[in-house]
Amino acid sequence: MACLGAVVGLAIERTILRARLPAFRRPADLWILSAGASPERAETLADTLISRGATALLSFGIAGGLDPAVRPGAVVLADEIILPDGTRLGADIAWADRVAAAARDMTPHRAPIAGTARMLTSAEQKSELRRRTGAVAADMESHGVARAAARRSVPFLVVRAVADPAERALPQSAVAGLDAAGTVRPLATLAAIAADPRQIAALFEVATDTLTALAALWRFAGQIGRGVAPVDP
Repeated sequence: MACLGAVVGLAIERTILRARLPAFRRPADLWILSAGASPERAETLADTLISRGATALLSFGIAGGLDPAVRPGAVVLADEIILPDGTRLGADIAWADRVAAAARDMTPHRAPIAGTARMLTSAEQKSELRRRTGAVAADMESHGVARAAARRSVPFLVVRAVADPAERALPQSAVAGLDAAGTVRPLATLAAIAADPRQIAALFEVATDTLTALAALWRFAGQIGRGVAPVDP
């Protein structure tokens, strides 16, 4: 029987996925683990899911925008993942086609997503990655999932919603406020703001973009329903 293993970066992404896929009634049908913005942890967790019996892998969550035309809240259904060394790993296109068809009134971007080993905090870093890869978005978990899937010969799918747009720099307070489990740490965020109060306006913009992306994930996951289920191997 097909079983879906999902890797997310943030705890809230796990909550969205569990709440919006009611077709997966049994816990054994859908396993979700949080990597907390770590490619190495994402790869390890993906391996763990396969060892437990997952027959397909899903990377689900928010991403940073690289293409200025792809705005916050845009959903990207990756056709391939570009690793930091330039290797390209193709997602399962037939599976992605089923998911795109299941979305009733949301049309996802079908484009590459770049994997990055560190958070992109400046517009210059995003522009350079866009120039080198042609990707429309980037995240820190999907390439770990893709590596594990390729090594273990299981299909993978990537669903990401753009949060910070290509021209937006991330303040230090946004980076400091995330722990290894993908949970926001308010005290760490406040400490970073106290050290440099000029970050407040930028942090508000980041929070607004993130909420827009999470709302898009909520809508998209609710629309695709059982369409995201992998086919029996």
